[in-house]
Amino acid sequence: MSRRELLANVAKELASRPLIGNENKYGPDLEPILKYFPRENLSIGFDWCAAFVYHCCIESGVKLPVRYHEPVSRNFAWVEAWLEWGQLYGFYYHISDQSFTPDQGDLIIFDNILGNGLNDHIGVVVKIEQDKIITAEGNYYNKSGVFQRTRDQINGFIRIADTY
Repeated sequence: MSRRELLANVAKELASRPLIGNENKYGPDLEPILKYFPRENLSIGFDWCAAFVYHCCIESGVKLPVRYHEPVSRNFAWVEAWLEWGQLYGFYYHISDQSFTPDQGDLIIFDNILGNGLNDHIGVVVKIEQDKIITAEGNYYNKSGVFQRTRDQINGFIRIADTY
């Protein structure tokens, strides 16, 4: 099984539970995901979609630091960090890139899916079905799930090289 297949399977299993946060975006479901990232108050979480993706990557053997060095501006609990890192390594493909076909295990970045503007959400592609993209996501309104998405709110994709 390839690393991307493993990543998709890990993400789907975790998202299907589902994981649910409390009013502070925290709770026993989320501690394994949030534990990597510094917080002033350990009983208060944060928007955790990018942390969900980070946890899935770690669980599937992708070796990533909590925070990548400059020019990546934030830790991997932020969608922007994934986008900057993907662009830095040439792993990022904008939705308009006709030469790229998304596949299982790719990361997917959304624009304005939660009403927060550009790069406001991230998930993992589980599979492609014709014109639909099946994703595993964390923190979609403070819970995880497996969703059917269309291309209209997608910013782009990150395909982590198998050799990374």
